[in-house]
Amino acid sequence: MNRRIAAFTIAAVAVLGLTGCAGAADEPSNDSADAGDSAPAEETSTDQSVEDACGIVIPQLTEASQAMSEIDPASADPQATVDQFNEYITKLGETVDSVSNTEVKEATAAVHEDFVAMGDILTKVVVEQDLDAAGDLSTITSDVTESATALQELCS
Repeated sequence: MNRRIAAFTIAAVAVLGLTGCAGAADEPSNDSADAGDSAPAEETSTDQSVEDACGIVIPQLTEASQAMSEIDPASADPQATVDQFNEYITKLGETVDSVSNTEVKEATAAVHEDFVAMGDILTKVVVEQDLDAAGDLSTITSDVTESATALQELCS
């Protein structure tokens, strides 16, 4: 049973790694993401362009995805694995809140919602050891891939 749980966790982390490869926005825009930490009022401007919004979203999504790749799916502590995943979801939710461009906000929110659903499945399988819930992995993986691809296309 632990092998099945480890396999599930590896698959979930692999999906996250794929979303981290979605591509990067222009690097100079990364400075605007850093500036947003001290001046959130500027990020909530309704005049935010797609490029500016993607300059916030893509670097944060990439950074969080890289952090997710450090999760040890064979960890003896399944709750720690789920907690690391939930940290990623929280960061992605904060990214959604930092964007005011409607198109990018909606695309990022869709990715976030799909990861929340994946987190629920991860909790059921890894912590609660409900392997019946693992059947939902292919559906949510497809949803995450679709929403991440839509965000990537918008930001390219």
